[in-house]
Amino acid sequence: MKNKIFIIALALLVSSTPSVLAKSTTVQEIQDLPSKSSSKATSDKSIPSDHWAYKTLEDISKKYGLLMGKPTEKFNGSGTLTRNEAAFIFVNLIGKIEKDQVQLSESEKTRLEILKQELKGELGELTSKVASLETSVDSLKGSVSNLEEENKKDWKFDYGEKFKINGGLQAQFTGNFKKGDDQYPSNFALPYSEIRFSGKMNPKVGYVAALVPTRAFDGSEKGVLREAYATLDVIPHHTVYLGQNMVPIGYEGPQNPMAIETIDKAQMSRKLTDMPDLGVKAEGNWDFFSYSLGAYNGNGQNTADSNSHLALASWATVKPLYKYPQLGKLELGGGCYTGNNGSYNKDILSFYSGYKLKKFALWGEYLTANGYLDSKQKADSFYLHSSYYLTNKLQLLARFDQFDPNTKVKKNLNREYTVGGNYLLRDNLSLMMGLVQVANQEGRNSQRLEALTQIMF
Repeated sequence: MKNKIFIIALALLVSSTPSVLAKSTTVQEIQDLPSKSSSKATSDKSIPSDHWAYKTLEDISKKYGLLMGKPTEKFNGSGTLTRNEAAFIFVNLIGKIEKDQVQLSESEKTRLEILKQELKGELGELTSKVASLETSVDSLKGSVSNLEEENKKDWKFDYGEKFKINGGLQAQFTGNFKKGDDQYPSNFALPYSEIRFSGKMNPKVGYVAALVPTRAFDGSEKGVLREAYATLDVIPHHTVYLGQNMVPIGYEGPQNPMAIETIDKAQMSRKLTDMPDLGVKAEGNWDFFSYSLGAYNGNGQNTADSNSHLALASWATVKPLYKYPQLGKLELGGGCYTGNNGSYNKDILSFYSGYKLKKFALWGEYLTANGYLDSKQKADSFYLHSSYYLTNKLQLLARFDQFDPNTKVKKNLNREYTVGGNYLLRDNLSLMMGLVQVANQEGRNSQRLEALTQIMF
């Protein structure tokens, strides 16, 4: 009986293994536990400070030190004790003696044995309550095990761990004050929608499939499948993409249409650098530097390879102020693309710089492309974008965007002037407004007002 009481007390109240119980269990918590029997009438009696049992606890506690339920509480030998409190202190004291391998004198051993007999009833009740607590913990462990077993049967594990479905929908209204050669459609439209499936087959291998339901269900460039690739995270700071993914050229072009600040991407992005393709890409990312390298079929989205030529793309960004965030965030980037569509070569050079400080942001891109539309046509483009948050929910923006489809032809520039604002209705719901003035040197100018609602899930 003696060993049983000591082992239970040591294991559940003093041992460092169940740290939560050892650090937080108090007399009141033990008293609140249900017990199979009760000796309340006896336990409620107090032990005065001049009682021999009190003196035994006091003497040994002062000699060897004794923590109560909390690290800041010690039995200091003042006031009175209930018999339950005395039993609790006794069990803790025995636990400390066992744990620290304290060598008691024969006299101290005798006094503790007598005290144990005196508190026999209270120790029995305490043991019963601790046993009840053990049963509750075992029951909880069983419930958790059952839950884990059921969770393994959940449908998400058929698709790997961390399986997620997210996406969004855009609804737009466009009012053309003046129609031009750009033939921008009026009235209501669903310019973009997305359903994105992602997950992990194991901690190092993941996958993504992005569908655009508002597009045609076919294999064309405007087909429903935008991205479908596997990811590999083996080398620190690196991710490898295998499948149809975004070609790494330009800053805005590869971005998701639901992640940009304007309703429309810049002209260079719409015409040249927003291109998913089938291939492999490696990305590296550090605080001060990031890069992407990719090799692709070169025939574009949802298009089978029709020739033996590979398209190569690269992009790199340096962050000079990464150690001084109080000065803002400065990025300088650039990259190139070279490929052949079976008829002629296409070569792109692109440069980017951006600066953000608190609520203000300013960035721009420059691009030059040989082989735009045909082998002898060279295009040139740049844009400058600025935005400012008036509040946490309201953002104002302005953009100047110029595109030259053929640098050998004079007076053929197409310029877009955009002013607008974005309002965050909720975390996943936003309203975007834009007034766009188009100045076309070769044809008719245009002017339009755009309103777009975007919801994400």
